[in-house]
Amino acid sequence: NPASRCGVVGLKPTYGALSRHMDVPGILAKTVHDVVLLFNATAGVDENDSTSVPLPEHARNLELEEEPSLAGIRVGIPREYHCPGMAPEVVDVWRYVADKLDSLGAIVSSVSLPHSQYSTECYSVLNCCEVASNFARYDGLEYGHRADDDSSTEALYASSRHEGFNEVVRGRILAGNFFLLRKNYDKYFMKALQVRRLICEDFKRVFESGVQMILTPVTLTEAPKFSDWALKDNRERVSVEDFCTQPVNMAGLPAVSLPCRLSRNGLPLSLQLIAPRFAEWDLLSAAKRLELELQFPRLDLHLHSCDQSRNAAFTSIS
Repeated sequence: NPASRCGVVGLKPTYGALSRHMDVPGILAKTVHDVVLLFNATAGVDENDSTSVPLPEHARNLELEEEPSLAGIRVGIPREYHCPGMAPEVVDVWRYVADKLDSLGAIVSSVSLPHSQYSTECYSVLNCCEVASNFARYDGLEYGHRADDDSSTEALYASSRHEGFNEVVRGRILAGNFFLLRKNYDKYFMKALQVRRLICEDFKRVFESGVQMILTPVTLTEAPKFSDWALKDNRERVSVEDFCTQPVNMAGLPAVSLPCRLSRNGLPLSLQLIAPRFAEWDLLSAAKRLELELQFPRLDLHLHSCDQSRNAAFTSIS
């Protein structure tokens, strides 16, 4: 999402390719070429992170062709991602890029990912449970911020956690503990795991049918004004920001966000390509070819001496 809002290229690698969990660490850069350089430098096993995995040979030291061919590549357009609240401009750029892929020789077809619509709810439960589990150790004694209230051990715990965590984190800890209660464990936590499995199986079925990539929007709208954004609660924000991207997190698949066009308000509109696990080469090759074809206006920063202001201007990609 940050890449989409800023009009830059963003890669979310296969889960485990870069160290860390749930919200997969990614790479933001001006071009696909820069993303490849960073991915090659950072991907691989981290012995201090049990979630990292060794990369297969074909996913290491990626080198892209100067002008990759998309002839014969099968690209899926998921029907369920045409959802309420999607701005007409986003639909238009989605259709435009699908037509562009077709003109470049790709085989574009409709596919179904029926359980993706439940991914944000699934994520909310699993994320809260993980936050509650991970932050349980931050009691102010062994880990984390320590408050000054030492009137009792219980008071120290309460004050340290209240001061050390903001309202959103405290809310997720409380919700996670609620979901993990014995009476709620099967109803919420186990059910969320089952939904995640269904999401993963949807993607697996599509890729096993011969589709090599999936094309979707990144967000449902252009970037909102902060004043409008601040009025929304977290649930509303997630419905706009994460509907198209959260299923990829749940399935642990690689995806690349590519800026495609400026909106009428001059804000970037981006689409994402999704591929099977460890198919970063295919993913970035397709993204590079689209980057060459779409010629998205690049923000060029002209840096002068320290006493001069920084000027920014959009220039066409050279």
